[in-house]
Amino acid sequence: MKKALAWTKGHLAIVITLVVALTAFPTLWVMSHGWSKKIHDQVEQEVSSDLRELNQINVSYNVPFLDPTTPALSISRVPNAATTAAIKSWLDSLKEEADRLDALALKANDPARTPLVEGLFPKPKESDSQRLRLEMARVWPGANAALIDDVGAGSPPDADLVYDQLLSQFQAERQRILGVGAEESDELPETDLERISKALGDARLTIYKDRADSIQFYASPDALAGVGVWDETQGAPSLELCWEWQFRYWVSQDALKAIALANTDEAGQQLSTLYGPVKRVESISTAPWGLERVAADATGKPPATANLTGEIRRDYEISPTGRVAWPAKPNPMYDIRYIDLSLIVDSSRLAQVIKAFGRAGLMSVVDLSVESYDATQDLREGFVYGSDPVVRVRMRVESLWMRQWMAPMTPDSIRAAMGIPDSWAKPKVEDTNEVTPGSPAP
Repeated sequence: MKKALAWTKGHLAIVITLVVALTAFPTLWVMSHGWSKKIHDQVEQEVSSDLRELNQINVSYNVPFLDPTTPALSISRVPNAATTAAIKSWLDSLKEEADRLDALALKANDPARTPLVEGLFPKPKESDSQRLRLEMARVWPGANAALIDDVGAGSPPDADLVYDQLLSQFQAERQRILGVGAEESDELPETDLERISKALGDARLTIYKDRADSIQFYASPDALAGVGVWDETQGAPSLELCWEWQFRYWVSQDALKAIALANTDEAGQQLSTLYGPVKRVESISTAPWGLERVAADATGKPPATANLTGEIRRDYEISPTGRVAWPAKPNPMYDIRYIDLSLIVDSSRLAQVIKAFGRAGLMSVVDLSVESYDATQDLREGFVYGSDPVVRVRMRVESLWMRQWMAPMTPDSIRAAMGIPDSWAKPKVEDTNEVTPGSPAP
């Protein structure tokens, strides 16, 4: 005990400090605990206030659809990673679908087509210009006539050839009955003459039917309206007129392809005139544009620009489909050509013919009239349509042409008139043979 007192006296400062510390600890603990609770309550109030403010923040997500006539889906909610990811996924899939549709539209236009005269479009060399334009004038009628053969169509048998064949058959039968030495003035017995006449009538019908069964439908080059021989005394046709010829050639090509598709069964087997719904093409006419005058009016205009992000608004006063394009209203994506057709069709399968245009390309039937038809006179001229009733159908077809693949071939003056940007005239370089979706702008 004495030792403890002696140590305490010797270390009095330490003992006093320790006593003060021990005495103050409960007090400090109580004070610090109060401060901690106060700070905790204050922080909790601030966090709760921040959370309430955050919970009151909503973000509006506007999700579009491919069809611009469908209002965008609007979603308002507190921003979070899951919603953002879902919206991004939707927009990505929407872009992929739009690109796929763009590629399909190009494919339907068959962008691998080439001009009839190489080196003519969009602008020939000055030294070759006149020669190439004259060449276009010379090859255009024959190229259109070849379209008829390309789809397996044709005309009835030549009347003179049929006559010669039947005459030969008549003379052989006459010689058999009257003998080799018979005079030309010798007459056949009435009963033999009636029998031979009936046999020749049946033979003629057989010739007509055989021809009808060998082609897909009746059509002749003169069914393509507006195709004729160029008068070279006028000099070479203008480049704008050559482009109009080229464009109409492609339009007629698509129309004939659609008609041939109508006369094809579900297994892909081509049907002849006797069994297909389309019996005869009386006329195919593409409404002219008059590009020479239009291009002249556009001289001096500044280069055009195109907005591919805006909506192409429909106008149902112009077309039943609502589609509009130059010259009615601006349309940076495609042009429209109208085709007027007159067809002889199986009355029970008209719907099949109408659907074929949509299957063959970017075409829609926008006007239609049907009238009864008496084929008696046609039969006398060699047209055989089969046993089913037929009607005459007059229709107007709306045909869309994507600018993306046509712009690099379009002459400068026409691009200026139609508002096609100069930058689009540069052909896109593709790494593969596949159609690359996306904007036509480079």
